[in-house]
Amino acid sequence: MRILDEQGNELETYDNTKGYLVNDKVLIAHHEAVEAVEEQGHFETIAEYPNGGKDVEWIVDKPGVEAAEAWDEYEDIYRYILYTAAELEEIEEARKKAAEEAELQAKIRALSDKAVTWDELAAALKQGVNSI
Repeated sequence: MRILDEQGNELETYDNTKGYLVNDKVLIAHHEAVEAVEEQGHFETIAEYPNGGKDVEWIVDKPGVEAAEAWDEYEDIYRYILYTAAELEEIEEARKKAAEEAELQAKIRALSDKAVTWDELAAALKQGVNSI
């Protein structure tokens, strides 16, 4: 599937940290309605027989056309949308919070290996988690 930016330019590569992809459609062509036309033609004699019989064949002069409603043809694409400055700030804050949470979880896991009393935990909270 093709990837287009917001202006409709095709992209070969894109940066997921600066934008995101959404499903979209692009109009390729509009097809006009077609009115039905009956087939037109005539019979042509192929052979005549002595008893008055004839072999005939239908010759098409103008082929018939089936009616069709007007329709639009679309192509499915991905649209690359750039993040706004506010969205980039929000993403950076979320990334920092996730890193801090991961660091805190690692410290908590390291603490669980030691025998710690409630008094030691209270003292550690006053001084910071690294002091235990």
